[in-house]
Amino acid sequence: MSIELTTNCLQIESAVRDVPAACAEFESLLGAGPIEQELVRRITGVVLDIDHRGCGDAMFQFCSPLREDIFTAEELRRAGPCVSNLTFFVADAPGTRRILEDAGATTRMAWRTVGGSWTKHLGEGNAKPDGELAEGFSMGTRHLFGFDFEFSETPWIDAAKQQYMYPAFTYPRPRIDAKVGRLRRLRVLVDDLDHYLGNLVRLIAAADRTDPYGHRADAASRSARIALRGLELDYVQPLADGPLAERLNETGAGITTAVFAADDPATWPATAFTRRDVLGFDVELEGPSGPA
Repeated sequence: MSIELTTNCLQIESAVRDVPAACAEFESLLGAGPIEQELVRRITGVVLDIDHRGCGDAMFQFCSPLREDIFTAEELRRAGPCVSNLTFFVADAPGTRRILEDAGATTRMAWRTVGGSWTKHLGEGNAKPDGELAEGFSMGTRHLFGFDFEFSETPWIDAAKQQYMYPAFTYPRPRIDAKVGRLRRLRVLVDDLDHYLGNLVRLIAAADRTDPYGHRADAASRSARIALRGLELDYVQPLADGPLAERLNETGAGITTAVFAADDPATWPATAFTRRDVLGFDVELEGPSGPA
């Protein structure tokens, strides 16, 4: 049995110290814009301060803890601002939890979606009954995937009839006048390339991922890529002393960088992209033919 993803990535979630500051920085730097604000109004202010920004046809969630006993606060204590997890809808949330627990993951948070006035945003007659809504889970899978994995089952019947959530790279999307193009990939820094890629291949259904590709190696690092429902992940393992090894020793395995397409990366200030302390990740730009 393997994990079936039923949508593209819903959220690239960052644990940050100041959500308004992170959103303002993202907007100023790349032209990111508010997205999924009805959902934000429903979920923020309970245990987390939350806001969502769209950029590069993907959705970024910034979270700051309002309590010290939740996993977002733990991530800030462990690594400082960072990408804490990736979120997907899955075909079977309880079954996915069992698969991950059998692989050695722990449940960091569980919740149950319930109906109410918010269901109107899913379209007339398009919300699943409460009895059909399974629990959602955030699982500690960093040691398996290089990121924690958050998931639930879709609350709607027909995705095309709702305007409540905008999974990455699905259309139509709200208009956002970003300064960059599509999110090309996320870079994941790891200590054992084969271990993390092997776990994704073993645990994620083949129909919902690629096989590893683009293997590269030199004296400094090994790397390879894999895509989950259109989201490319570039796994990099340092082999020598240097900034990558220092970062890995400092924070452990994790997503470090968001790489966006840009018309002319050379015109951007070289110092513009180190943003981990505010956004939880650094930014990199690529031109039409690849890295600048």
